[in-house]
Amino acid sequence: MQFGASTWLWTSPFTSDDVQLLQKIAHMGFDFVEIPVEDPEHIDAAKLRPVLQDLGLEAIICTAVVGDRDLSSADPDVVNKALDYFGGCLALAENLGSGVLVGPLYAPVAKPRLATEALRRAEWERSATNLHRLATMAGERGIHLGLEPLNRFETDMVCTVADAKRMLADVNHPHLAIALDSFHMNIEEADFCAAVKQAGEQLVHVQVSESHRGVPGDGNSDWAGLREGLKAVGYDGKVSIESFSPDASSLAEAVCIWRRFASSQDEFARRGLEFLRRWSAQA
Repeated sequence: MQFGASTWLWTSPFTSDDVQLLQKIAHMGFDFVEIPVEDPEHIDAAKLRPVLQDLGLEAIICTAVVGDRDLSSADPDVVNKALDYFGGCLALAENLGSGVLVGPLYAPVAKPRLATEALRRAEWERSATNLHRLATMAGERGIHLGLEPLNRFETDMVCTVADAKRMLADVNHPHLAIALDSFHMNIEEADFCAAVKQAGEQLVHVQVSESHRGVPGDGNSDWAGLREGLKAVGYDGKVSIESFSPDASSLAEAVCIWRRFASSQDEFARRGLEFLRRWSAQA
């Protein structure tokens, strides 16, 4: 497996001016950087690509699905704006060598509410239709989409691997796959190992964070079950640490980061990487 770190661990939003952060991540020993794209206009691939190449650092592109970036919307203008945003992310992914684009692509984060079954069914069907359009866009660039289930406090659409598998079946496109995040799994999945096995060969990316969003290994996540599941399905791909800095106030408020989990974000990253290396090496 290859290990990476999300730039959200230090800053928000990431921009082309954050070259020193890429250098830091590489010098810490990470294999890749996960770049969340809050606005495609913030990132100049032509500027970052040679930096990444010089550092020997790969990139994975992650989406920020908020506000009106909504493929489940009944408003065609909203859907088209969402597709424009995702198109910008796909262009960055292609230009930075990311074979996947990951995130809760089906609907915006923080859209949970007690909706009627009819409304939920209609939103699901619209999302499936538009995900097919997006997957076609991704396929044209040779990129796979990693659909990320979120916990119940952040979405009411795709919360579990079972939900993701159902969406993949409804969309029925070879460039739509699954990305898993251990933080959300810890809330929604009864069995880490079984959930990963259920994702199976459709798993294209893994994000990890502790049960409390702290340093991996410091909480109550089922790391043994996660490792067992990944080994069972033959996953030897990328695993990224995704957490957030309390210093990035707007993002910290949005994801409810109220305290520090390490003396610095650098220490957070170092300890997290050390843990992941030990974890992956265990039988």
